[in-house]
Amino acid sequence: MSNNTDIIETVTQKVVDTIEKRGLLENSATVVAALSGGADSVCLLHVLNRIKNEKKFKLLAAHLNHMIRGAEADDDQKFCERLCADLGVELITENADVPALSRSLGISEEEAGRRLRYDFFTRVMRERKADATATAHNMNDQAETVLMRVVRGTGLSGLRGIRYKRDDGIIRPLLDVSRAEIEEYCAAAGLEFRTDSTNGDTRYTRNSVRLGLIPYIEKEFNPNITAALVNLADSAGEDADFMEGYAERLYARLRVPLPNIRYKGLHIETLRTISQKSIITRLIMLCAKDAMGEDYSLEKKHIGLIFDIIDGRGSAAELPKGLRVSERYGWLEFLRPEEAEKVSRTLHSCNNIEFCVEVGTDKLYNIEKTGAEISLTVIDKNALAVNKGDILLDADKLGITDETDPRFTLRSRIAGDRIAVYKNGKTKKLKSLFIDRKIRRENRERIPVLCYGSEIIAVPGVRVSEIYKPDKHTKNYLVVRYEGHDN
Repeated sequence: MSNNTDIIETVTQKVVDTIEKRGLLENSATVVAALSGGADSVCLLHVLNRIKNEKKFKLLAAHLNHMIRGAEADDDQKFCERLCADLGVELITENADVPALSRSLGISEEEAGRRLRYDFFTRVMRERKADATATAHNMNDQAETVLMRVVRGTGLSGLRGIRYKRDDGIIRPLLDVSRAEIEEYCAAAGLEFRTDSTNGDTRYTRNSVRLGLIPYIEKEFNPNITAALVNLADSAGEDADFMEGYAERLYARLRVPLPNIRYKGLHIETLRTISQKSIITRLIMLCAKDAMGEDYSLEKKHIGLIFDIIDGRGSAAELPKGLRVSERYGWLEFLRPEEAEKVSRTLHSCNNIEFCVEVGTDKLYNIEKTGAEISLTVIDKNALAVNKGDILLDADKLGITDETDPRFTLRSRIAGDRIAVYKNGKTKKLKSLFIDRKIRRENRERIPVLCYGSEIIAVPGVRVSEIYKPDKHTKNYLVVRYEGHDN
């Protein structure tokens, strides 16, 4: 660069271009700058402070004291406080015992620090009603991340590296700026910064890649390896975006068609018709996140266990954080820990339940303990002959076809049972429903509930689940004929 002004303007323009090209910020936004005190974050804060009026956003800063380096970490915090005071930027600080979390969870200090940082940023954004948190990841960080993932083993999504923008509001305005440019910017602007003494500790994976592997590749194979890895991330990101967009549209069609029921699921036979394993993997991840939350992820070995279920080589898989995936009635069912426990307690075991009978379609069942009879039949809407007292359910919403062999459960009522009484899936306790219907107490225990998977879909003679009711789009009905109790 020819002079100090050039590098300051060059870096500033790159940040502005990145913000506009990647859609990182909107007018009137509130932005939290993640400030560690290092050169990258100091540069980021300074640039954002320069452009905040032009780009019409409000700027705050946030610093997390990791308590790893004792007095040095405290000095970092004091430095950040002075810098923000000089710039007229409000600073929010917090202490976090990273070593303690690392020991308690049995994870590296790197991972513990990352978790605590992002938890901190999330809280700050929520409390201050901020729209985004800007972190100081740069072009070199991108190259290091891609290379680390290649070494460990990754797929297309992993090769995209660090994203410019995440769904949780994290943005990276410096991703198109190199570390060398950042250091030149700080020098030209007369900005001091702190140097983390752990940056030279090669026990940390990223430091080993930064200080050892990349310099070796530059010397022996490709002096432009950083640019090459960044280009790879860009190309992989474009392809991954296309694949993920396609998978999301497909997931909306293939998942359990009732978004408010307890479990999430995918239709197994439909999955088997998809030839691209990568698409099925993405569908699995989308369903897992739907069940457990956006931050949930699975490793390749866990995806493999789910493929075993799809291919008929397994029946269930216990996954991280208690997620349970199993085959049930032709569906790949994803259950959160508390849901899996309830299903196991109430549906997979008849212990402590007066009666519990599994029933299928096209067969008449006599329930000995109640003297009742029940039959279930799937009938085309146009061929429907309705008898008085028939219970009609939407077979399409249940995912039932001529090719499936669905199994239902007819059981006695247990405390806490609920059924959907609104189309959005909102439920009501059966006890309250019986009271509303003025069903006598001595008769309530003789009224069974009909379940499909973990859901109560009907209480014969009393109520059908609102979300399983037929509508104008229904093509096939599940007809339930039940005789055996009086209210």
